[in-house]
Amino acid sequence: MLYAQSDSLAHKSYEYLDSLYLKYRYNNPKKANLYADELYTKAQATEDDRQIGQALHRKAFIAYKLGNYENAFMHIENSISIAKKIKNDSLELKNESLTGNVYLAKGDYNNAINQYIQAKKVARRIGNINDFLLSDHNIGMIKKQTKDINEAIEIFLANLEAVNTYKDVNLERLEVISLVALSDTYLRIKNVTKAEEYTTKGLQKSSLKKFKDAYLILSANNVIINYQKKLYQSSIQKAYSLLKPMYDYSSEKSITTLYLYLGKNYLKLEQCDSVIKYFEKIKVITAKEDFEFPELEEVYHILGTCEARLGNTEKSIEYHNLSAQFDEINDSTNTVINNELHRKNDIIPLKEKIESLDDYGQEQKSRATLWYSISAILILSLLLFFFLYRKKQLQTKKRFQELLQTIDTLEQSKTESQPLKTTASVITDENVLGILEGLKAFEQKEYYLRQDCTLIFVAKKLKTNTTYLSNVINTYKEKSFKSYLTELRINAALIRLKNEPKLRAYTIKAIAEEFGFKRQETFSKAFKAKTNMLPSKYIKSLKINNIEN
Repeated sequence: MLYAQSDSLAHKSYEYLDSLYLKYRYNNPKKANLYADELYTKAQATEDDRQIGQALHRKAFIAYKLGNYENAFMHIENSISIAKKIKNDSLELKNESLTGNVYLAKGDYNNAINQYIQAKKVARRIGNINDFLLSDHNIGMIKKQTKDINEAIEIFLANLEAVNTYKDVNLERLEVISLVALSDTYLRIKNVTKAEEYTTKGLQKSSLKKFKDAYLILSANNVIINYQKKLYQSSIQKAYSLLKPMYDYSSEKSITTLYLYLGKNYLKLEQCDSVIKYFEKIKVITAKEDFEFPELEEVYHILGTCEARLGNTEKSIEYHNLSAQFDEINDSTNTVINNELHRKNDIIPLKEKIESLDDYGQEQKSRATLWYSISAILILSLLLFFFLYRKKQLQTKKRFQELLQTIDTLEQSKTESQPLKTTASVITDENVLGILEGLKAFEQKEYYLRQDCTLIFVAKKLKTNTTYLSNVINTYKEKSFKSYLTELRINAALIRLKNEPKLRAYTIKAIAEEFGFKRQETFSKAFKAKTNMLPSKYIKSLKINNIEN
C-alpha cells in the first residue's frame, strides 16, 4: 500500500507535494515524512538548489518531530550549506531555529540557547518577527526546564502581548504554543487557577484538526488539572479519551503520563487493581522504549503500597526497595506530556500502610496474626534496608570527598605548565618526542571531546600512522588508546560538572554526548569505573554539598 501511494505521488508537482507536507507536518508527522521524502526526490531530479535546500529542511524537521535527532542534524547541515551557497537568508534562519529545537529536545541547553540567539540575530536582520519571537519562546522553554520559572513566564506573556500587537495571521501558532507553555509552567508551580485559564484559552484556539500537537498537550494538562481539583472521575474520563489520539499521533512514550494520572486517580478512589494495571503498563513501556521517566520512583512506591493492601507481601517489599534505591536526577522536567506531580499528597507513609494492613485483619483472629507477622517482616526488612542504605551513604560521601581531592589535582595540572609525562626518563627518538608533543597539544585543544575522535582521527592530526601512534601511547602512557581517550573525557566531565552548575541540569544522555560519548550507557560505565560512582550520584553529591563555582 505504501509503495502504491509513493508511486502515485511521483507524478505530482513539487508545489502540490509541499502543500501536503505543510498540511500534515504537525498533525501527522509520520504521514508528512512520506511527502518530505518525495519532495527531496523530485528536487534532486530538477537539480534546483532552492528546492533541494527546502526539501532537506523539510526532512530535518520531520526527523526532529519523530525523534531521529542525528538524521535531523545531518539534513540541517546540508540544507544550511545550500542556503549559504544561494544566499537564502530565510532558509538559513529556519535551519538555525531548527538546530536549537533539536538541541533542546536532546537536553543540551547551552547549545540550544546559543542557536536561538543566533537565530534571533538572523531574524532581526531580515525583519522576520515570527522567528524572532519564536526564538524567544524557545529560550523561555529552556528557562522553564531549568526552573527559572518567573523569567519563563515573563517571556511567554511578552510573546502573547506581541501577538496581540502585530495581529498577524502568521503568528497564530505562536499564540497557541505560548498558551501551552503558560499552562504547563503554571502547573509546575501548582497554580491551578492560572493553569486552567491558559489551558482553556489554548483549547479554544486548537483542535484535533488545527494545531493537533498543542491540542493534545493542553488536553493532557486538563487531565492533571482535574486531578489536582480532586475531580477524579472527570480526570479519568479525559485521560481515556486521549489514549488513542495520543498514541496515533506519536508513540507509546507519549501516553505514559496519561497512565500515570490514571493510576493516581484510581489510587484516590482506592481501586488498587486499576492502579496496578496502569502502573504495570508504565513499567513495560519504559523498559521497552528505554527512556528516562523521573516518576518511576513514585510509581514503584505506589505499587508497593497497593500490593501491600492486596496482601502481596513479597511484591510490596520488592517495589518499596526499588523505590528507595531508584537512582535518578530528581528533576521532573522531562515527562512526555506534563510533569507536575504531587508526591506529598499521594505517597502513603509506611506507618499508615501497616495500620491499614492491621485493620484488614480484625475480621478473624487467624488473619490478624498473619497481618501482624507481615507487618513485622516489613518493618524488619525496612530497618535492615535503611541500615544498609545509611552505610552506603557514608561510603558514597567518603568516595566523593576523595574524588574532590583528585579533581583539585586535575584542575591544578591543567592550569600549570606540565612537562611531558612518560615512563621513560629520557626520550631519544625524535619521532616519539614529536608524537608526545602532538598529544599534549591534542589534549590542550580538547579534540578528545569530539564524538568522531578515533585512533585514525588522532593519527591524521599528528601526521603519523595508527600502528605507530598506538605503540607510543601503550609504551609511554602505559594504557591503550581507548583507555587514554576515556580517561581524558571522564576527567573533563568531573571538572566541568563541578564548576558548571547549569551543566548538571542536562540529562545524563546529553552530558555523555557533551564529553564525546555516543551512548549514555558507555559514559555511565566508564564514569563508575573511574570514580566508583555513577554520574547521577556525583551530580547529587555536588548539589548536596553546595559545590558552586
